[in-house]
Amino acid sequence: MTTAELPAHDLVDVRLSDAFSLGGCPVCVVRARSERAALDSIIAEHVLDIPFRADLERKRGFCRRHTRELIAADRRGSGGILGSSILYGAMLERRLELIRGVVGSKRRSRKTRLDLSRKRPPCLACEQGVSAVEVALGRLVQRAGTPGWADVIADAAYCVDDLLALWAVAADDVPFEPIARRQLARLEDLRTRLDGFVDHSAHDRRHLQTDHEAKAAREAAEALGGSVATADRSDG
Repeated sequence: MTTAELPAHDLVDVRLSDAFSLGGCPVCVVRARSERAALDSIIAEHVLDIPFRADLERKRGFCRRHTRELIAADRRGSGGILGSSILYGAMLERRLELIRGVVGSKRRSRKTRLDLSRKRPPCLACEQGVSAVEVALGRLVQRAGTPGWADVIADAAYCVDDLLALWAVAADDVPFEPIARRQLARLEDLRTRLDGFVDHSAHDRRHLQTDHEAKAAREAAEALGGSVATADRSDG
């Protein structure tokens, strides 16, 4: 059964099916899409919201990565960078307020002020990504024993972090056991292929290197660091 043929009962199923079709870690795709949607929504709806801007860097804000990605979100929506510039101005002003308080402060209070200046509020985009992933993990566990879904879930190239998160949600769920075993076999095979690539990288042994071994490093990068390339294709 292809991902396009997976039985879908609601929008969560549809989005998961589409995430699987992109290859790589489907949970990474869900996270990336949700975080991107959060940034797009903020650029489209909240740039001119004065109370929203006043709260930036006070009660809520963005992590370093999503701060940088505001420009890309702005360009996707308006084609320019006016909205992101307005938000950056509000964020920078808050940081400057804190920094101004450090300059000239007494030695006894300087550390406290510096600690406050370095503290970042929760990231709006990350929070939305976390929420979407929680829904996705719960649904994947529910579908683990469903014909069609079970094989697709078992064969996906999860990154290690998301595989462990999925396993934690599944806990002792019986239908998840064969999925866990297949995923372990996938990672064991990746480890073997990495060794093979290293062993066959010497000049006099390079002819022994297989295409499967040559792909191992890139697969390992995604297994350990997340499917960034897949996430980049997930804006459709």
